[in-house]
Amino acid sequence: MAPIPVPGPVGWCAAPGSRRSAMSIDLDHYQLRLGNGDGVPARLPKGRYLEEEYAGLERQRLWPSTWQMACLTSDVAEPGDWFEYRMGDQSYLVVRGHDGELRAFHNACRHRGFQLCEGKGNADELRCGFHDWCYGLDGSLKEVVYRKHFGVVANENLSLSPVRLGTWHQMVFINPSPDGSGLDEFLDPVPDTLAPFNLGERNLTACWTIPLGGNWKTTVDAFNEAYHLEGLHPGLRGFMDALNTTYELWDRGHSMMKIPLGIGSPRFPDADQNEVARAFVDNYSTMLGLQPGAEADLAGQTARDWAVGLVRDRAAAEDVDFSHYSDEQILDDYHYLVFPNVVLNVHSDMFTIFRARPGDHAGHSHFDFWLFHRLGDRAGSGPPPEMIHFPEGTVIAEVVNQDLDGIGRVQAGMASNGIEELILGDFDCRLVNMHAELDRVLALD
Repeated sequence: MAPIPVPGPVGWCAAPGSRRSAMSIDLDHYQLRLGNGDGVPARLPKGRYLEEEYAGLERQRLWPSTWQMACLTSDVAEPGDWFEYRMGDQSYLVVRGHDGELRAFHNACRHRGFQLCEGKGNADELRCGFHDWCYGLDGSLKEVVYRKHFGVVANENLSLSPVRLGTWHQMVFINPSPDGSGLDEFLDPVPDTLAPFNLGERNLTACWTIPLGGNWKTTVDAFNEAYHLEGLHPGLRGFMDALNTTYELWDRGHSMMKIPLGIGSPRFPDADQNEVARAFVDNYSTMLGLQPGAEADLAGQTARDWAVGLVRDRAAAEDVDFSHYSDEQILDDYHYLVFPNVVLNVHSDMFTIFRARPGDHAGHSHFDFWLFHRLGDRAGSGPPPEMIHFPEGTVIAEVVNQDLDGIGRVQAGMASNGIEELILGDFDCRLVNMHAELDRVLALD
């Protein structure tokens, strides 16, 4: 699909009438109302972000049935490596077998449910810490202490409960449901559109996680549009163009946007090219191969052409071939959502993964971050860094904290008695696409 400009109102109007599910939930209370094509914007009930009833619906219908990123291949690189992935009240194990194969299981002993592992580690077997039952790395039951006291029990009937698993570049995905599409079909067309960027050639250089006072969807929504550059990120709008960002909307809730860099906000047409270049250096000096605060020598070029040239020169100096990239691919921000909760922020020299996971209640979540580089000393071949666990409120970096603070204030504001729904404009088309798919999965449509 070719990139499209900011679209007009999308879709259909919700039909009137109340429906209730077998769970006695008023489905219409939470349903996305799309625009009617005559200038009426889409509307999203705030209860989707605030109410435990809706979070319970997600726990029962979304997370047990969808592909979701569990960890990185580097977390389970060697035979015997295991990694615990938590999603709400569910715990899963990703395990690298002695045969080199990756497998995933529910993290529960088949005897009485004791969770076998916490965190990450390496072992020759998976042994229950409660009654010492033992499982192989392939999930098969190997040993039952005092076996005769359990009567006639076949080992093959008591293997760890398996979970579907697939990989895409460095990412390991699981799907707790045995039904539905495979990972390749689910991800389509995201991998093909990202193929030119060779994500597999990047090395992990940083990763961290932090708890947030916001619903997981509040976090995903925040990164699903460029409109917030105009208010939340005054430093970025000096060299990023939210107005002329283009969008692609796909099936299964996936989407992307391309944000032009090296072009300032059209709201400030009097800004000269030197100001645009200075804003670029102030925020993305590493990408340009410059020191923070370096002077920009445009030599009559536009800020965009100047920045493209610097990135190409940097790649050539490090013997990395960028010749097949267009100027857009060299410079612009290619921003993807993999439904429901993984965001990829892709540049020619680096990319990030953001993941939002539900927390203990509807107003709480966990934000996970991974950074990968291809250029520079940070893209070396040393061991991958360990995940840093930041406490809530930690100051990490200016732009990051602007986003995290904004997420908290949106969540707090939605609790106001002065609003009942969110108004979604043309810039929010990716939110509409994502929430429409969520309605489909939750059977709200």
